[in-house]
Amino acid sequence: MRSRFFHALVFTAELLLACGSVSAQPSARPLPLHRPIEEKNFYLLTSIEDDFAAATTLAADADLQRLAAERRSAARNALKSCQGDARCQVESLLWTDEEIHLAELAVSRLTAQNASLQHLAAVSLRPAGTYVLLDRQSDGALVAVAWEICARGLNEILSVYGQGLPPRYPLIDSASVDMKSAEFQTQLTAAMKAATEEPHAPALFFAPSLEAAAGLLALNHRDEAARHEPMETGENREAVAAIATTYWQNYPYTVIVVPGAGGTDKVTPLSSDGRKRCILAAEAYKNERAPFILVSGGYVHPSQTPFSEAIEMRRALIVDYNIPASAILVDPHARHTTTNMRDAAREIFRYGMPFDHPALMVSDAQQTRYIAAPGFIERNLRELGYVPYRIVKQESDTSLVFLPMLESLQQDPIDPLDP
Repeated sequence: MRSRFFHALVFTAELLLACGSVSAQPSARPLPLHRPIEEKNFYLLTSIEDDFAAATTLAADADLQRLAAERRSAARNALKSCQGDARCQVESLLWTDEEIHLAELAVSRLTAQNASLQHLAAVSLRPAGTYVLLDRQSDGALVAVAWEICARGLNEILSVYGQGLPPRYPLIDSASVDMKSAEFQTQLTAAMKAATEEPHAPALFFAPSLEAAAGLLALNHRDEAARHEPMETGENREAVAAIATTYWQNYPYTVIVVPGAGGTDKVTPLSSDGRKRCILAAEAYKNERAPFILVSGGYVHPSQTPFSEAIEMRRALIVDYNIPASAILVDPHARHTTTNMRDAAREIFRYGMPFDHPALMVSDAQQTRYIAAPGFIERNLRELGYVPYRIVKQESDTSLVFLPMLESLQQDPIDPLDP
């Protein structure tokens, strides 16, 4: 059975894999993104690919070579025996629990023995914060459990966007193509052939599954995680530049966070609820509650909408409410209220705002009550494995004061459209 929640993996790591205690503060800077979908979902795997010494070490290991060869062979056989059956073909690329465990043992052993993998953990993984929940683990445990998180995420993408299984939120995140169509089958076969070609040299054990997962997201037009990236050189450029010269002591809060509100059709850019929240944010900004507004919401409702809640709220704030672009940050990726709060915490940290200073969340009274309720904490624990904020107080029926939590940096490839 597929695991949808990786926080259980972290708990297992703390109990079984810890061999020493390491703690490193992540660097307060944006992730360098060149392949946003792969890097935001599978930072361990792309970091290995980009590190010649670490990649060479893993590619040369006999246990991992054997795993890679077996998976390529199974995929090639599936191409022959499962013609016209996408679900059958993709099954050969899924990682079984046994295979995940064997690879986990191998990468843990190699990291404990090899300086190049220890360097990868120290220089790439820990500063990035993408596995911050593992920051007290040894290098071997960090890399091993990060691999398991990635493997479960690869399986999720392959099974949802290659086999048609339901994701966590089927109404907005499901596959968007007919997997029984001849066109999809042709494209899938071509992608699998490319992913399983015999390499000229020892290949990385995860390469076929990673390449196939990226291809399936593309076939389903599910590039939401990559849109507007890198944001610090795009929509957020002016505000990020202004952060460096902000006198934070002049304001009670660092930023005004505004969760988006989805629409009901694909022709209305901004819902009436979203506009009402913009009015509340503009009022708070003009009353100097914070020097910045952070609008959060992706391409969510209805499924495959052409409008991002955050992008449309930003436009309304500038055009209709005279808020300067240099005072507005966007998070155009969040798909749920949980990730509105999580992604806001990420931007507060990565853009260098004072992380120990409170922020203000403004919304309508109904959503404010929802976020303040114990049930929302339970939802965060259930879906994220942690709570990305700590409420300080409820300032009014439409606002909450909160502190962002560093755990928010943790990647979650089980939600590949906003990991």
